[in-house]
Amino acid sequence: MAAVPLRSWIWRAGTDMPRQSIRPRIIPRHDDSNGWWNILPPAAPESRLTGEKHVETAIIGAGICGLAVAHQLGKLAPQSEIAVLDAERAGFGASGRNAGFMLNLHSHGPPKKIDILRRNMQLWESGLDDLRHMVRDFQIACDWHEFGRIYGSAGSDGEKHIDEIADTLGQLGLTYSWLDAGQMQSRLGTAFYRRGLHAGGSALVNPAALLRGLARHLPVNITLYEESPVTRLDRVSNGFEIVTDTGTLRADRVVVAAGVFMRQFGVAAGRYVPMATYASLTPPLSDSELSHLGTAEPFGVLGGSEYGATIRLTRDNRLFVRNVFKHVPGSPTSRTEVSRISTLHRSAMLNRWPGLADVTFEHSWGGIMAFTWNDGTIFGEIEPGLFAVLTNDVSPMTRGAAAGRLLADYMSGSSSGLLSTQLSIPTARRLPPRPFLDIGVAIRRGLLHFAAKREF
Repeated sequence: MAAVPLRSWIWRAGTDMPRQSIRPRIIPRHDDSNGWWNILPPAAPESRLTGEKHVETAIIGAGICGLAVAHQLGKLAPQSEIAVLDAERAGFGASGRNAGFMLNLHSHGPPKKIDILRRNMQLWESGLDDLRHMVRDFQIACDWHEFGRIYGSAGSDGEKHIDEIADTLGQLGLTYSWLDAGQMQSRLGTAFYRRGLHAGGSALVNPAALLRGLARHLPVNITLYEESPVTRLDRVSNGFEIVTDTGTLRADRVVVAAGVFMRQFGVAAGRYVPMATYASLTPPLSDSELSHLGTAEPFGVLGGSEYGATIRLTRDNRLFVRNVFKHVPGSPTSRTEVSRISTLHRSAMLNRWPGLADVTFEHSWGGIMAFTWNDGTIFGEIEPGLFAVLTNDVSPMTRGAAAGRLLADYMSGSSSGLLSTQLSIPTARRLPPRPFLDIGVAIRRGLLHFAAKREF
C-alpha cells in the first residue's frame, strides 16, 4: 500500500539536536453534552500523564481505533510498555457519540461493485465479532442488543433507496424481511413510514458505555492517560517525544488514531471530509408515553435514503433521534450549534409520534465522522515509526475495530488474509482544496437534503 506522505513536519531550530515538531492547532475538546455518556454511572477518576515517562508504543486517541490497536498490541507483545493518550475521557469523544449501530453491512444508493462490498463486509463482520466477544468476555454493560436494523422509507426518495438496499442484500446472499406500512405502524406506533426492511446480523449498543468498558479492560501492560491532550509531537533522534500540559512521554513509535483530528498531527490532511451529525435523547418514557410506540420494544431505524433520520428506542425506554449532516472543517461540535439543531430533532420526533408533544430532550450533542472521496483508507506506516489508522465512511465502529486490530498485526509483523484485504483498500484520495471543497460539499449536502426531505 502506498504511504500517505506526512507533509506537516516542520524544522525546529535552536535546540541541542535537530528535531521535527508539530503543534496541533485544535484540541478535540467538546463543550456540548454526550447523552450516551451522561446517562451512565459516574466514571472512575481519570489518570493524567504527569512527569516524564518512556514507552515502546504510544497511541494518540482512545476511540474505537486506538483502543482496538491497544487491545491487540497488548496481547501480541505482553512484555512491551504501551500508552494510550486521549484529550478527553474514553467514550466521551467521537466513538462514543454515534448512533450505536454495530453494523455488519451498510450501503446506500445503487448496488456497488459486489466484490468491493464483500471485501468491506469481511472487515465489518470481523470487527463486529471482535466487539461481540469483548462485550461478552469482559461483561461490559453497554445494552448490547442483537436487533439488527430496520430501514424505513417515508417518501419517494426513501422508496427508491430501500429497493436498492434490498437489491444489494440479495446480491450478497443476505436475508431480510419486508414490513408494510401496517406492520411498521404496529411495531413502531407510527404511520410515518410507507415501508420497512429488517436486516439482521448487527447489534445496537450504548457506544459510550462500550468504549468505557473497552478502556477499563485494557491489557495490564497498557496505561491509559485521559484528559491529556497532546500539545506537541516531536521526532527526536531515538523516536518521538509527546508533550501534554502536565507531562512528557517518550516513545519508540507512535500510532495516530485521533479520528478526524489526525490532520492536526500532519496526517492525511486534505484526504477526508469531516462531517458532523447531531443527536438528541429523551429521558426514559413513562408507560403512557410508551403506549404511542407500538409494541414498545427496543428498535433501531435507519433512514432508507442517505439523509434520512436515525431513530432508536433504547432498552431503558429512551427515544434517540439523529439527523442533519454539516461540513465542519474546524473545531469539535459546539453547544450553541447543537442547541439550534435539537429543535429539528423535536420536529422529527413529533412527525412520527404527535402524541409525544410533552416529551422533552434530556441531552443533545454532535459527533464528527470522516468521509473519503474514494472510500479509501488511512492505514499503515506513514513515516518511519509513525503509524496511522482512520475509521471512515459507513460502519465506523465495526470497521474501526477491525482496522485497529489489523494495524496492530501489521506493526507486529503478523500476516493474514484479512490483513491483506485491509491493505488492498486504496489510500484515501486527495480532495480538492478549499474553498472548492466547501462549495462541492454544500451542493451535495443540499441536493441530498432536498431529495430526502420527506424522510427527515
